[in-house]
Amino acid sequence: MATEIIMPKAGMDMEEGTIIKWLVSEGDKVDTGDPILEILTDKVNMEVEAETTGTILKIAAKEGDVLPVFTVIGYIGKEGEQVPDASSSAPAKEEKPEKEQKQESIKSEAMPKQDESVDESGKVRATPAARKAGREKNIDLKLVKGSGPKGRVHVADVESFKAVKATPLAAKIAEVEDIDLSEVKGTGFGGKITKDDLISKDETGKAVSATKEEKPVEAKERKLIPMVGMRKIIADRMLESVKKAATVGLDIEIDMTAAIKLRSAMKDRILKETEKKITYTDLIIMAVSKALVKYPIVNSTLTDEGILLNEDVNMGLAVGLDNGLMVPVIKATDKMSLTEIVQKRTDTVTRTVKGKIKPDELQGSTFTISNLGMFDTVKFTSIINQPNSAILSVGAILERMRIIDGEPKVRSVMNMTLTMDHRVMDGVDGAKFLQYLKDLIEDPTLMLL
Repeated sequence: MATEIIMPKAGMDMEEGTIIKWLVSEGDKVDTGDPILEILTDKVNMEVEAETTGTILKIAAKEGDVLPVFTVIGYIGKEGEQVPDASSSAPAKEEKPEKEQKQESIKSEAMPKQDESVDESGKVRATPAARKAGREKNIDLKLVKGSGPKGRVHVADVESFKAVKATPLAAKIAEVEDIDLSEVKGTGFGGKITKDDLISKDETGKAVSATKEEKPVEAKERKLIPMVGMRKIIADRMLESVKKAATVGLDIEIDMTAAIKLRSAMKDRILKETEKKITYTDLIIMAVSKALVKYPIVNSTLTDEGILLNEDVNMGLAVGLDNGLMVPVIKATDKMSLTEIVQKRTDTVTRTVKGKIKPDELQGSTFTISNLGMFDTVKFTSIINQPNSAILSVGAILERMRIIDGEPKVRSVMNMTLTMDHRVMDGVDGAKFLQYLKDLIEDPTLMLL
């Protein structure tokens, strides 16, 4: 019996996945463990491996399809083995008289084209988050224009939707004629849109739909990057974070002289023991973890019940990729030695860059570090990685003239910016955290206490 290839549930929160690319074709032979396709979850791209050895008998879903978890998308089995086929099992249509066929043809031509934004059950295609947002805002998703595949409504579409008032007849006309009611000015009572607002007259006096004006054709064709996949997910989450948190940014300058000496003194020893290179990020992770234990409010999460002080420090690391950004999580960094941090950080970042990180490893962070120092970025302000209450932006190490003991001296300095949620903590909390972090990095021996 043929083995089903299903859309896997790659993580506790995953409800659907997008097929990015099939790595095999029908008729190809595969072994157990061979990668056969790439999918996009709501957090990461990942490869799906063959669960058995055999031949790819059928590919039932095409690239770009967005499907619920556990949906059958193909079959593996013995060469020549039969697999279920919806088309072959469908009953044959009874031949009808020519007159009836013509009547049905005229009827089908008069009917409006099936709206792809509505699924087979008649429900609007929408993500679970979009449905929840629609219920909370009392917005009918039928009125929202979806930006996803087949008109699928995302939470960002609901957030940006402008509520409009229209008569039932006007709403029906807009649905059939595909008119965006948010761009129509209503002349009815209280600004309500009527059918007359959707119907205008051309020069001959013929009624025409009040559709949008055609834009002039431009001489040069502009390159358009679709907001889909990872880019769309990042956009939705960044917008959600900005709308949700009341953010404040605090800057501090840190003298990295002692940290540079420490890294230089330990790099050969750690390389010998772990075959990994120690970076300034490793030292910063250790110092930040220590500071978060002393100031747990910065390591907290805002819930419906109140502010939750997390017991562990689960460090999120922003990792830039060619096609976007991921934030893998290193759990319990407050309980790790420097050597353990170097090993875990190296492994985590390497697998993230290679696309081998698991969806569950992108969840559960309590604080996040974003380091752009390697690109000579002096200072920047990051957007909070929800549901964290703060994020630390790390800049480049630069040589600057500073006054030390009354004398001008060249020092290696680094700027750090703490973006914090003012709903959770006050400015003094963030300032104390940064001051203690500065003390730890400028005198690393304090981390031994």
